[in-house]
Amino acid sequence: MKSSTLATLAPGVPSDYYQAIADAEGHHWWHRGMLAISDALLGPRLNAGGRVLDAGCGTGGFLRFLTENGEFASVAGVDIASTAIELASRRLPEADLRVAPLNDLPFEAQSFELVVANDVLQHVPEGELPESLRELHRVLVPGGTLFVRTNGSRRHRRERDDWRAYDFESLSTALASAGFACERLTYANVVLSLVAAALGRSPVAPSAEGHGIPVGAGSPWKARLGLRLLRAEACWLSRPGRSLPYGHTLFAVAVRP
Repeated sequence: MKSSTLATLAPGVPSDYYQAIADAEGHHWWHRGMLAISDALLGPRLNAGGRVLDAGCGTGGFLRFLTENGEFASVAGVDIASTAIELASRRLPEADLRVAPLNDLPFEAQSFELVVANDVLQHVPEGELPESLRELHRVLVPGGTLFVRTNGSRRHRRERDDWRAYDFESLSTALASAGFACERLTYANVVLSLVAAALGRSPVAPSAEGHGIPVGAGSPWKARLGLRLLRAEACWLSRPGRSLPYGHTLFAVAVRP
């Protein structure tokens, strides 16, 4: 039997954790900024009309972004947390949402043109990463795209919130070992990360109710500034081939040949 990848994600999560995340997605400045960067990096892939899977969909915030800003023949998502899937189902009643681990996806081979894995790989134990990436490769069609967002630095992060962090080399090597061709790698959240490094803090201060994931918006002026900075990064990254050299967030666009 395959192990339940991510089964120990965020031990001690408060009972209202997923509801707090669902409430924050879509209007918190950090989430909105990440969506802007994702939009810039995905570009025409949002309107390719294929089938999309969000592997580790949580409460469905990114899937909702995809359905509202793209054109897809079908939308699916998996998560190991039944509470998250229940909340996602309320937001996306037409989506195919299932409780499943990353390394044992309940779909046939070559089922999707686009697979998304946001804030997931940092929680995969090192020994299970190759199997999990091969599983993402399996469900993609040849020529299909894997879109990844993960931790780009372990500095100033609490150990209980994530197990791993990546840089260009480690992520591209892991993807290549699973059979992917990496088309684009970039850091993000660069300005805030530089400030955080100077101050010795996390670029987004963890809160108790969010278990290290931004849910509290903070002061209005900080929220406006943070969103403007992330949108500026999105504008820069909207040009093909561009990347940012530093940041606490790392994006990858990879293709199954």
